[in-house]
Amino acid sequence: MGKEVRIQVNPSNISSEGYAYGILKCLDKEKEQRDVERLFSLEELKNRAEKIGRTLVSQYSGNKLLESFADVYSLILQDPLIWDEFEKRAKQKDGKLSKEDIFEVRDFVISLLVDSGNPIIRERQDDVRNVFNMLISGNTVSEVSSGDIVYLDEVLPIDMINFYRAGVGAVLSRRGSPTSHASILAQALEIPYIFNVPPLDDYCGMSVFVDAVRGEIVINPNKELVLGIIGTYEEERRELEKYCRIRFNHVKIMANIGFLFEVETAKKKGADGVGLFRTEFLFIGRSEPPSEEEQFLIYKTVLEKFYPDKVIIRLLDVGGDKGIPYLELPEERNPFLGLRGIRVLLNNRDLLETQLRALLRASVYGNLGILIPMVSKPKEVIQVKRLAEHLAHELNIERIPQIGIMIEVPSVVFSFEKFINHIDFASIGTNDLTQYIFAADRMNPLVSEYYDDEDDAILNAIRIAIRLMKNARKPIGVCGELAGKRHMVKTLIKIGVSSLSVSPSKIPWIKREVYKVIKNKT
Repeated sequence: MGKEVRIQVNPSNISSEGYAYGILKCLDKEKEQRDVERLFSLEELKNRAEKIGRTLVSQYSGNKLLESFADVYSLILQDPLIWDEFEKRAKQKDGKLSKEDIFEVRDFVISLLVDSGNPIIRERQDDVRNVFNMLISGNTVSEVSSGDIVYLDEVLPIDMINFYRAGVGAVLSRRGSPTSHASILAQALEIPYIFNVPPLDDYCGMSVFVDAVRGEIVINPNKELVLGIIGTYEEERRELEKYCRIRFNHVKIMANIGFLFEVETAKKKGADGVGLFRTEFLFIGRSEPPSEEEQFLIYKTVLEKFYPDKVIIRLLDVGGDKGIPYLELPEERNPFLGLRGIRVLLNNRDLLETQLRALLRASVYGNLGILIPMVSKPKEVIQVKRLAEHLAHELNIERIPQIGIMIEVPSVVFSFEKFINHIDFASIGTNDLTQYIFAADRMNPLVSEYYDDEDDAILNAIRIAIRLMKNARKPIGVCGELAGKRHMVKTLIKIGVSSLSVSPSKIPWIKREVYKVIKNKT
């Protein structure tokens, strides 16, 4: 056995917790694409797209989680924008397309997404990139085996699904983010996953232990010691089941949901309701917005599933980009400081009215809270409330649901007393709040050292908002990544949060930490 090597990783780069032991399998997907040197006819690409679509449907049918991603990839494969671009280039080049031509189209489509002010929209570029890789290679699956510790440059959603199907032990990537679809999938599928890891190319083929709890990668570890750690962890996970059934008097542990398949997981894990239901998935990857009826049925389903617990549904939160074709938004030099969240909706009243009507109709089927994203001034809240009241009157709905705001812009924190009388609740989005306070894009590795959601500046901002809401006797929770950090639970409870909203897989862990805090108080 070779010399043991210990590599520390930043715990904030752990997307999905767990332990794993196996052989390090290094994948170089970009090399696979570079090795393809040939021309493609438009007809051949269409045939490949149809074959890939059929393969995805057959491989992933019968599982709601996998089916949802197969649907997304099928929509991309059929996107008329992509095929129009292919056709334009094919006409200029005797009906044939090179790999470079295909990647030009890919880069054009990605450019429509990459400047998005919304990280969820921006992550859609991963899906596009993977679809084009499949078109080039003709393959949908990377070659991995059960128990492998997979190491690659970047993990795309379909990669994570394939790794799950293959039974890999853990996934390590050079790049990534906590909000990527791959991260969400890793959590839902309970695959240990660490992103932004240092280079591991020198260790390919060696045995490796992944500690995706404390943040360590051990090359050539002591096998007996490792298996003991993994066994203890599995016992701990089984013991967690009892915490799924526990509820607390003063703090709720709720779920962040970004896809419908997470609803069942959240219920299974013991969510005390939904603290953040993201609606972006309804609007992305289509040529026109979802109808009122389509939205109503989805909202109704979620509300009924969690009744009588509260479900907080956030209004569409997109940025000033062209990532959604039916939104004719201007190109912006800095979309993070431009048209985002409620600013977009107030400029697109039809979109806002349709979503509000669907929410109002669904509200009679459960305990609904409507959350307004990226608020910066009280007038935005007032406009939404007036519109909701007007639409409720039209729909003969006697009572409008509670309306709250996301606290993610520093101006809201420092003028919060102006908002108090206009809102029923508030939710602190620590991800955006942190990046705005420190002027550091959390997706940019060049400034990642400045992004620290545990800094006193962030905690003091949270304290200000909580103090004012507590004085007004209104609930306020945290729904950013900070809420899912176990070591921060005691601090957040001490500050006085009403709820912590986390990804479904983290709910039992956070409930256990809350239980410890409460037990130690008594």
